[in-house]
Amino acid sequence: MVYEFTTKINEILKRHFDNTSVDIFDKSHLLQYINIKTKSVNIGAKARGSFANLYAVYVVVEDYLAK
Repeated sequence: MVYEFTTKINEILKRHFDNTSVDIFDKSHLLQYINIKTKSVNIGAKARGSFANLYAVYVVVEDYLAK
């Protein structure tokens, strides 16, 4: 599914992975989850779902990168 934030995710993937960016997006369950959870980012505060799960994903990834 394509939402407003989907284009931003694809831009970042394209910048880092160029030709394989579409394949990475299609096969990554984590990116699909982020895409779905961020569909209401620009709609307004009351329409947004809880972003606590996204923050938890962020913390896990940050810890993984920091080793």
